[in-house]
Amino acid sequence: MRTWGKCVLIFVVVVGGTMVWNVYGRFQSTSRNVSLTQFLRDVDSGKVETISIHGDEVVGVNTQTGSFRTYTPRGYVGFVNRLIDRGVDVSVVPERAWSGGCAALVLMFALAQISVLVLARTSVLSHG
Repeated sequence: MRTWGKCVLIFVVVVGGTMVWNVYGRFQSTSRNVSLTQFLRDVDSGKVETISIHGDEVVGVNTQTGSFRTYTPRGYVGFVNRLIDRGVDVSVVPERAWSGGCAALVLMFALAQISVLVLARTSVLSHG
């Protein structure tokens, strides 16, 4: 493979990876971040309608301000009971090894490895 062909291949891999990264970023939530203290005040005043717990992350809907995101300390005793007692609809999503932030990085790494492998094989074939 000629040098310009290798450059085109690398360009395609980089552009493709960038496009995947941008598309992935668009699917991420646009929830506003709130402090744990503000979140608990909103729960106590009846403003929180529903939440979903993902490990330490809490994503939910405030009836006045819309989507929000906050984080809770692990082992916060009575946290879920407090929410249920205030009428908040609570769901818990199990933690997974492939979290949302990791998937795009793994994909980018895989694309880079494939391009290096292809370049190495074409270099060996053209010189051998």
